[in-house]
Amino acid sequence: MHAIPDKALSIKLDRFATICLNGRDTTLEIGLSRSPNYVFISHAHLDHICKQESRDVEAICSEETFLLSTLRGFGVKRADSPFLLLDSGHILGSKSIVLETSCEKILYTGDVNNSPLADIPRQRFPKTHTLIIESNYGCPSLVFPPRHKLIKEVVDYVRENLNRGRPAVLMGYPLGKSQHVQMILDRFLPDVEKYVSPSIARYNEVYRLFSMTIEEKKTLYSQSQSFPKDSNWVLYYPNISGRNAFMQVIKRRYGAVLIGFSGRSLLKGYEEMLAVDQAFPISDHADFNGLLKIVEETSPQKVLTVHGFSREFSRELRNLGYEAYDFNSLRGERIRLF
Repeated sequence: MHAIPDKALSIKLDRFATICLNGRDTTLEIGLSRSPNYVFISHAHLDHICKQESRDVEAICSEETFLLSTLRGFGVKRADSPFLLLDSGHILGSKSIVLETSCEKILYTGDVNNSPLADIPRQRFPKTHTLIIESNYGCPSLVFPPRHKLIKEVVDYVRENLNRGRPAVLMGYPLGKSQHVQMILDRFLPDVEKYVSPSIARYNEVYRLFSMTIEEKKTLYSQSQSFPKDSNWVLYYPNISGRNAFMQVIKRRYGAVLIGFSGRSLLKGYEEMLAVDQAFPISDHADFNGLLKIVEETSPQKVLTVHGFSREFSRELRNLGYEAYDFNSLRGERIRLF
């Protein structure tokens, strides 16, 4: 629900800034140390969880994020949120937060995807005075191919290698990306034996708890475990370097092809850096055009960009006529929002 604070309070937004609400005086403290009333955890990726404060301060987050954070070893004390939370389309349980004061609305997106993968929900955002938006792909060159064409390329590549006797290792973040890739690709590979690492398997179970359909698979409990001799199999595995000893063993013993999934594969040299045979830009984030659509959707008077290509994205927004600021250039400052 919406709330107009009747007393001063502060909320730490993920790990990088604290917003202070005090009647008509609303400020943002970037990178400054203070004890907030709440922490907002937009989702359960480790770079968005305030490790210490998640144990000491009440956390505003979704039920899914509470469960996943607990599973990841963080003793989160979940609060009943006095603010509106909206599905952000990133991973299971990811939320954006709307902070409505007596003056204006502030929206912090967290990691966001206006075109979510699989069945991850995303709600339309309201018009807002101040938009704080993640900018992981805020560079004009970072535009993903059409989703249907990209999926066809992936399926064709996997099938081609399987037909040549080369099984596939499909690599992505164990929480989020790996579940979404399974939800997308499994239906195209009904006749293929499928394996999954234990770290991915445990998050699959949480997704299933919240009615996300993920096919049951054999779990790879030991790296000495044998795979079928006919090579008609795929392994879903965390995104580690292809130079890893286990990956090298799989390549030598089975002729496996290593496939990475990341929007960063649009960047030159990504495949060489990760040492994979092929990488596809399947991402849980909005690309540059998607970020622009979110800005247009919220029609903000002020935009603050954070993470990734925040400097480039703020520059592009200024060129379009928005009042936009890059968080990295404001670190250690206190900003009056209105």
